[in-house]
Amino acid sequence: MSGKNNVNINFKDMNHINGYGIIRGLQFSSFIFQYYALVVDLLVLGLTRASDIAGPPRMPNEFMQFTDLATEQRHPIRLYCRYVDQVHILFRFTDEEAKDLIQRFLTENPDPNNENIVGYNNKKCWPRDCRMRRIKHDVNLGRAVFWEIQNRLPRSLATMDWDTSFISVYSKDNPNLLFNMCGFEVRILPKIRQQMTVDAGGLGSTGHGEACWKLQNERNKELTATAYLRVDDDGMKKFENRVRQVLMASGSVTFTKIANKWNTCLIGLMTYYREAVIHTENLLDLLVKCENKIQTRIKIGLNSKMPSRFPPVVFYTPKELGGLGMLSMGHILIPQSDLRVSRQTDSGITHFRAGMSHDSDQLIPNLYRYIQSWESEFLDSQRVWAEYALKRQEAQAQNRRLTLEDLEDAWDRGIPRINTLFQKERHTLAYDKGWRVRMEFKQYHVNRNNPFWWTHQRHDGKLWNLNNYRTDMIQALGGVEGILEHTLFKGTYFPTWEGLFWEKASGFEESMRFKKLTNAQKSGLNQIPNRRFTLWWSPTINRANVYVGFQVQLDLTGIFMHGKIPTLKISLIQIFRAHLWQKIHESIVMDMCQVFDQELDALEIDTVQKETIHPRKSYKMNSSCADVLLFASYKWNVSKPSLLTEPRDNFDAQTKTTKYWLDIQLRWGDYDSHDIERYARAKFLDYTTDNMSIYPSPTGC
Repeated sequence: MSGKNNVNINFKDMNHINGYGIIRGLQFSSFIFQYYALVVDLLVLGLTRASDIAGPPRMPNEFMQFTDLATEQRHPIRLYCRYVDQVHILFRFTDEEAKDLIQRFLTENPDPNNENIVGYNNKKCWPRDCRMRRIKHDVNLGRAVFWEIQNRLPRSLATMDWDTSFISVYSKDNPNLLFNMCGFEVRILPKIRQQMTVDAGGLGSTGHGEACWKLQNERNKELTATAYLRVDDDGMKKFENRVRQVLMASGSVTFTKIANKWNTCLIGLMTYYREAVIHTENLLDLLVKCENKIQTRIKIGLNSKMPSRFPPVVFYTPKELGGLGMLSMGHILIPQSDLRVSRQTDSGITHFRAGMSHDSDQLIPNLYRYIQSWESEFLDSQRVWAEYALKRQEAQAQNRRLTLEDLEDAWDRGIPRINTLFQKERHTLAYDKGWRVRMEFKQYHVNRNNPFWWTHQRHDGKLWNLNNYRTDMIQALGGVEGILEHTLFKGTYFPTWEGLFWEKASGFEESMRFKKLTNAQKSGLNQIPNRRFTLWWSPTINRANVYVGFQVQLDLTGIFMHGKIPTLKISLIQIFRAHLWQKIHESIVMDMCQVFDQELDALEIDTVQKETIHPRKSYKMNSSCADVLLFASYKWNVSKPSLLTEPRDNFDAQTKTTKYWLDIQLRWGDYDSHDIERYARAKFLDYTTDNMSIYPSPTGC
């Protein structure tokens, strides 16, 4: 397996023989790395301390536990942990030990001008009073510890890099212990060092906000320290690069695919970092920026970036109702501190500023609120697993098996979830040692981004549940009826919305997917769902109240386009091809004539006359003429043009008529213009007063 690493690597006309280091993309490389790193661990710790930490072979110690207090305290190395190639060590020195180490270091590396402070790393993500104060003694101790550990490793085996390492010293001058691990920046502040300064806002720098963990002594449950969390710069960079990758690769991809990629990317970030996200203002800004970019990418696909055409309902509506089902972290209030002060000190939040905003006053639910924080997950997990152990004991005592009813309330809880115990492969999974490190090493040989590299559903269970998010989102967008107002639903003539199923693609798309297609055909297939989406939301996307653009009438129809939206134009022309608009108009006129024919006596009609209609009449909007003419058996009373709901119609005794005409016009409505009665009254007044429209009598509608 190790011989595999000395291979010839070819790329185009270049050739390289790998003679140094591990190629992480090879199978079993994670195992070799772990085995190799075990040698590094032994060299760093020394054999005696290594066996103290590991414990006797027959009864190994738990992770970061010792057999007894004396063993723990007899050596400066108190905790040791290595994550792949990052080593975390906690030393505790007495004054003599520290003095001795610094002296040995300075004898070999004299520092007459106190230059050790220059180039000593610090955690700049924290406010200044929370960073490490670079006092001469502490800096020398940090340098000395690094020098000591570096010398324990032969350079042929491994090297420690000063620039990417950080040594945090906790001393009388430095109350904070700082480190970063697996993408989290952590700052531990012991209770005895907390200055209880509570500012006017309520919670000061010691306030237990959402992004901190209370660290307890397991024995007496005393709160000993607080760990404050942030997301580190690498974690933010990874997220930003993934979103950029999604945007770069979304050339002719469907809108739903772009939204899906954003969703998995966001869930991956939020379920991993959880409460740390809220305390990292830069990341909140980045989330707003990225969510905006994803939406802009979809808008550009429709050739418009106008906010009024794309209210939140278009993006966040679940897929079952024709939306994109996007998840949101951008509609959030970003906590702000007074900038001059916050650079210096952790003074707490003084004000907020809005993330994404929009014209509608809807409050879009925030994904963070639907994911339990890690702290509450851990506490819940302890409780749930303790309960499970009791129930299992009880069941064994009664000589019965545990049933689903026993575990119903704990089924989806705990880390790992209780339900992982009841899957088919549970026995084989027990032998799947080292799966987590293998998951991480997959990135080197699987050519796909995996936002859930840190977990596995079989081992951990599903660590999030977003069912409530969907229902709250529908509620926030105005309920199902409110959402469907924005769509073509009223034009489909469905009696209820419950029959709508959007997830099923049409048979044509499914059958074409597996055929050999040219690139042009593939991109054409991708456009079908986009067209379906655009057509469904066309009443909102092509709305009348748009502050720019000129109304353009589509050929042979009465549809007006407000601005250029090519995909929608193609769809509408396709639907109304072969003079369909004209035919619909004619058939409605015929239907009206038949209805009047059946109701001659009830309506006191003598004869119904269908007027000859010009072929272009149905889509000529600047003038009009009558379609049906009714002759009365007796004279009809006629009122002035009024709205349907007006209670007092004014019927004049003088205005009686024997002729009454009907002018039927087809209009394609949109979200802003569906007030038919006012429109009809306005058109009556327009057409009867202009010079081009000719009607057989002054009375009609």
